[in-house]
Amino acid sequence: MLAKLLRALVGMLLLTAAAAAAQPFPNRPVTIVVPYAAGGGTDAVARALAQALTRHWSRPVVVENVAGADGLIGAEKVIRAPADGYTMMIGISQILLYRATMPEAKIDVLKELKFVSMLQHAPISFAVAPVIPARDFREFAAYCKASKTGCTWGSATKQTQLIGRALMDQAGIPEAVNINYKGTAPMLTDVLGGHVSLGIVAVTAVQSHQRAGTLKVLNVGSTERYRQMPNVPTLRESGIDLTADTWYGLMVPAGTPPAIFEAIAVAVKAVSTDPQLLATIEQNGGQALFTDPGAFAEHVRNEAQELDRLLKKYPPRE
Repeated sequence: MLAKLLRALVGMLLLTAAAAAAQPFPNRPVTIVVPYAAGGGTDAVARALAQALTRHWSRPVVVENVAGADGLIGAEKVIRAPADGYTMMIGISQILLYRATMPEAKIDVLKELKFVSMLQHAPISFAVAPVIPARDFREFAAYCKASKTGCTWGSATKQTQLIGRALMDQAGIPEAVNINYKGTAPMLTDVLGGHVSLGIVAVTAVQSHQRAGTLKVLNVGSTERYRQMPNVPTLRESGIDLTADTWYGLMVPAGTPPAIFEAIAVAVKAVSTDPQLLATIEQNGGQALFTDPGAFAEHVRNEAQELDRLLKKYPPRE
């Protein structure tokens, strides 16, 4: 009797699982992990995307902030999650440095994540206080060389630290001292106060200061001038052969089934014209850039190769 009951129970469970699998994706709430604290630019874009997808799917899409270790803790949570499409992540280009800067974590995002769509991009900016007598980075380098005390530059991520080292080398001021901060806010406070000569940070973080005149953005790292700062030259226009951009993108665990992955990609494409989502990206200083999975993956691979080239020349520092 007991054996029959157990067989019947197992059969019911199998039927329930099969029925759930047969339902269209999603059939329950979806979570987007943000590997940073609430309130930042990544969080704002994630919440706008979650609202747009909620409207599109008629299913709840919630945001979960899992901050720590430069985004690594949140990335690990997504990589280890069931690959069923119900746990996604919005990551930024910084994640491509985990393998080199945090080898103990044994994470290779190129192998352990699938890239659904880029959402936005924004160049890295190079900002100084108005008292610094320089209009672009070429003039800033000349100012540093003429200064008796030299110059300092601030970074708040491994990515901007790497870019800064390459930039100072190319500009002929490798002796400029780097101060690496635990966050963008304290770094910008020191730049605003004149305690640090230059801040290297995503343009989204300095746009309001530039508009208010409390900071000067000398250059942007994009290949073309940034639409929201048309008067600011690129690094290449100032004779620096370097590109420095940052992007936000949606990712899922690598084992996500093709049909579910495709369903997510189709949904993101459908909401890519959502007015509220586009307004949030614009308000945060970014430029919307929705791509198909193939284009996103190719961009990530190319950027990873460029970062590997820089890392060989400028190995990570503590």
